[in-house]
Amino acid sequence: MAKTTKTAKTAKMTFKTPAIMRKGFRAYVGMYGAAYEAAMPVFNKALKNYNDYAAKGEMLETAATTYAKDTSKTAREFAASRFEKRSAQLRSFIPGVANDRTVELEAKIAKLNKKIASLSKTAPKKAAKRVTKVAKKATKTVKAA
Repeated sequence: MAKTTKTAKTAKMTFKTPAIMRKGFRAYVGMYGAAYEAAMPVFNKALKNYNDYAAKGEMLETAATTYAKDTSKTAREFAASRFEKRSAQLRSFIPGVANDRTVELEAKIAKLNKKIASLSKTAPKKAAKRVTKVAKKATKTVKAA
C-alpha cells in the first residue's frame, strides 16, 4: 500500500489514494445499486396494487361513515324511547290530578319556547335600535357638557 522513499535527509511516504478512493466509491455505488434492485420489486408490486388499495380504503371509509351515522341515530332514538318510558313510569306513580297538571305545564312550556324562538329572531334588530338611541343620547350629553 505505501511506498517509502528514503533520501538522505527525510523519509517520504506516498499513498495510492486515488486507487483506494475509487475502490471505496465503487463499493458505495455497488451497495446503492444492490439496495435499489432489492427495493424495486416491492415498489413495483405496491404501485401495481395502488388502485386496489385505494378502492379498499374507499369501501372502509364508506362503511365507517355509515356506521358512525347509524350509531348516533340509534343512540338518540334509544335515549328518547328510554326517556318516554321512564316519564310514563313516573307519571303512573303520581296521582291523576298531578298528571293533568303536568300536561298543562308541558303545554305552557311549549308555548313559552315558541315565544322565545320568535323573540330571538327579532331581538337583534331591536337591540341595534336601542344601541343607536343610547349612542345618540350620549353624544348629545357630551356636546352639552
